[in-house]
Amino acid sequence: MGLVRDLRIEENGITGEVFFRLFNRYVLLVIEDSNPDYAKKCAAHLNDLSEILISRLCEASLEYCNAALKANGQPLRKIKAARDILMDISPAMMIVPACPESSIEPIIHLELNCSWEQEHGMEWIVRGDRVLYVGAFVGEDPFGFKV
Repeated sequence: MGLVRDLRIEENGITGEVFFRLFNRYVLLVIEDSNPDYAKKCAAHLNDLSEILISRLCEASLEYCNAALKANGQPLRKIKAARDILMDISPAMMIVPACPESSIEPIIHLELNCSWEQEHGMEWIVRGDRVLYVGAFVGEDPFGFKV
């Protein structure tokens, strides 16, 4: 089974599907430039997330969940382990941004659906081994963060 499949050239880039091992399924893949090699590097990184990085993403997702629930006057989510938040999350799309020549680090830029924020969903941005953003999907620039 390949990590990336069904690549198609479209008006605004390349689309296809990428396998996401954490959720055991394929999700939509959008490549914003014509560099499928960089996209494959990002896909490999997506499927090689360390347990520490997954824990950070889950903890940040739970914080976002509870902030959104609190803002809406709803009871906060109480779960035994932060990783349990994954049951309320479904990845929708991985976006591979146009890669600046100077960047060799893989980017994980995901749009996710979540049970607590159905209108805006959620966005995860990871560069290398650093979680840069977890929150409402607003289409952040993965290269716009200072690290």
